[in-house]
Amino acid sequence: MIPSYFFPKWKLLKTATITTVVVLIFCLPAKAFQEELHRHKADSLYIQYQKANTEESKLNVLSLLVQEIHYSDSALKYYHEAIELSRILGNKELEAQNINRLGVYYRNMNLQEEALKLYEEALQLSLESKENIQIGHSLNNIGQMYYYREYFDEALDYYEQAEKYFLEIDDKSGLGYNYTGISLVLGELGRYQEALEKIDMAIKIREELGQTRQVMVSKFNKADLLIALGNYREAEKDILKLYEYGLVNDKVRAVNALEKLVELKVKSGEITQAIQYAEKAHLLHQEKPVSESMIAVYQMMNQVYFNLGNFEKSKVYQELLQKERNVIKEEKTKIYLAGLTIQKQKEEIEFLNREKALVAQNEKFKLYLTYGLIFLVLVISVAFFIAYWAFKREKHNHKQLSVQKLQIENQASDLDKLNKVKDKIFSILAHDLKSPLNSLTGLIKLIKDDNLTKEEFSEYIPIISQNLGYNKILLENLLIWSRSQLKGLELNEKVFDLRELIQCNIDMLYHSGYYKGQLLINEIQGDTMAYADKAMIEMVIRNLLTNSLKFTKENHRISVSASNKGDKLLIKVSDQGVGIKKENLDKIFANEFFTTPGTHLETGTGIGLFLAKELVEFNKGSIWVESEFGLGTDFYFEIPKA
Repeated sequence: MIPSYFFPKWKLLKTATITTVVVLIFCLPAKAFQEELHRHKADSLYIQYQKANTEESKLNVLSLLVQEIHYSDSALKYYHEAIELSRILGNKELEAQNINRLGVYYRNMNLQEEALKLYEEALQLSLESKENIQIGHSLNNIGQMYYYREYFDEALDYYEQAEKYFLEIDDKSGLGYNYTGISLVLGELGRYQEALEKIDMAIKIREELGQTRQVMVSKFNKADLLIALGNYREAEKDILKLYEYGLVNDKVRAVNALEKLVELKVKSGEITQAIQYAEKAHLLHQEKPVSESMIAVYQMMNQVYFNLGNFEKSKVYQELLQKERNVIKEEKTKIYLAGLTIQKQKEEIEFLNREKALVAQNEKFKLYLTYGLIFLVLVISVAFFIAYWAFKREKHNHKQLSVQKLQIENQASDLDKLNKVKDKIFSILAHDLKSPLNSLTGLIKLIKDDNLTKEEFSEYIPIISQNLGYNKILLENLLIWSRSQLKGLELNEKVFDLRELIQCNIDMLYHSGYYKGQLLINEIQGDTMAYADKAMIEMVIRNLLTNSLKFTKENHRISVSASNKGDKLLIKVSDQGVGIKKENLDKIFANEFFTTPGTHLETGTGIGLFLAKELVEFNKGSIWVESEFGLGTDFYFEIPKA
């Protein structure tokens, strides 16, 4: 469900059936019904947002969600997320739309400076992407900001630009906002008849669209114009309608209406009613602060009581007035800074115009200069081409030398690598292979010299078997690894039964010197077919199982399993052995051989795992290890499946 803090005062709807909607229509007040509908729609959108499986769908749902919850405190987070997603996806239309809406959010919180910056950013984005609807809304919003700052000529210019875009795309809702804004500006400029024409157009459009709240706002603005023209009776009708609407739906609008009613009654000389409206405004202000309207109300009441000779009451309203002035003191500073910004913009435009004029004057001079330069360029070109061909020839020779040098360096590198391979082979032969053979030679000498009893000889048989088993696997690994280093391996791919291959190697290892009574389990299902070099994969399996045997003890479990992963088979060799220390994990498949003693202090060369990596990669696969010291080890590798 959508977080309850989106709509803290609304009851959660549990279903969205037709019956529920009918009950809401007949049982809830109009405001509560609208709130429930908004909450239910936001709830549904939030669920879609949580389930969105692509960035594009998440962005589309977020853009609808913030439109539903834009009056809640939680909207800010989702605005920023929607804007960031728009930038990542390169969707300038939705980026501009959400930036515009975020500007409205800041404007509603009286953060006008921040709102103006966002509107200007949205305008730039919209112009770049040629999205006329967002261009219109951005211009309209900027015009509104300039109106708030009392830059009426600039505001009118932006509003008129926005009107052209809204008319071009026939955006009725946009025109409703536009004509309402233009009427306010025209009223401030003293062009009342034009202002009344525009506000009537806005009211007509909004009535056709069924926008009740917006109709009330436009009629309130019309009443303001009528007051300026002295038509108090007609103005009072519209203001009272807004007041009644505001009491139910929007306390801020109710306070705005009371401000105008106080003004109207003061101007018409009905002081008692003016005082009553002022007191109502003061009470509503305690519930829903509206400092700008209350400054006007307190100022009028201060003057009214002063004129009546009630200086005590006049002082009370003077103190209230000062308190509200302090509240918006910082806002006046922001308005001043906005004026500086506009002045700077004007200066930049004037500078650009002067620069353009200078460019035009210089065009003729450039033309004459061009003819003179053409001849000079021709002369320089001839010299350049001569130098160019000489440079090109030298560059070619240098390139040939570089290629030869690189070939020599590569040959030297290959020779160095072969020498290292040779040294490693000799090292293994001299130490790892020589040691078990020396033990075997000594044993044979003892037998030959009759220094062993039959019972002693029987005790040495497992040692002889173990040494021979070690040497056999070591020699196989050494042979294959040497061939791979010398580029003597050829890939012989074919289809084979993986389970059968694993089982053969398990059966063989039960009789090897590595077996210590562990439990070897083949978990691979029958008919698991792989497509690779069977001999190479067998060597990989044998080395991994041998490694597990080396580092496990009696009754430890060693298992081999396989699963499908796309067009690959993922094989896992898992044991309950001693595990690998974290600092040694990166050394397992490194370029150098790495080994540690087994559970019976078995030694090794480290060549087995190193060879397994090369053979798996040779078969278009990959291999890796996961382990926690003391808790066992899991080796994974992938090969193509049949």
